[in-house]
Amino acid sequence: MDNWGAAETAFFASQVSQIVFRLTGGATMGQRGPMKAPTKLRLINGRGEGRDSGGRKVEKEIGFERDKPRMPSYLPEGAKTVWKSVVETLDGLGILKKVDGPSLEAYCTAVWQMRESMKQLLEEGMTVETSQGVPKPHPAVAALKAARADVHTFARDFGLNPAAEGQIQGLGEDDGDQEANPFAIGD
Repeated sequence: MDNWGAAETAFFASQVSQIVFRLTGGATMGQRGPMKAPTKLRLINGRGEGRDSGGRKVEKEIGFERDKPRMPSYLPEGAKTVWKSVVETLDGLGILKKVDGPSLEAYCTAVWQMRESMKQLLEEGMTVETSQGVPKPHPAVAALKAARADVHTFARDFGLNPAAEGQIQGLGEDDGDQEANPFAIGD
């Protein structure tokens, strides 16, 4: 790398950017607005047959096979409990794909880490003393904070946080009384 010129460095940087783009599911900084919800969730929150909450037609899905992913055998018991509960809920909505496994694993592990950190803090206290006797925050405080941030991110992505739950109304029969949004563009 020390012998690289500008062209090699630029190529390497572009390759890293592409890998990060793929690993983050295509999410990059600078994209406008909130992430688009899965089609099933948009229909559940919608105003009628095939329409979202704004009355716009919902485009057809790409066609992923909808099936629940297999739970990894190496998950800690606490994470396995979370997995079973979450998969049961999301599978009932018909939004899970087998390829969602790693994201679900990360969510369930983060919930488990959050709970384990909280248990440790309840047992040992919020502070520890340095070798000089100076109190400082327990290391589990940082672990708890990081796990909570991860839980929040993955819960939002799967529609599992309280705000997302409040948006879900269930699919009802279209009685023909609901009209398309007259202000929607592109119908």
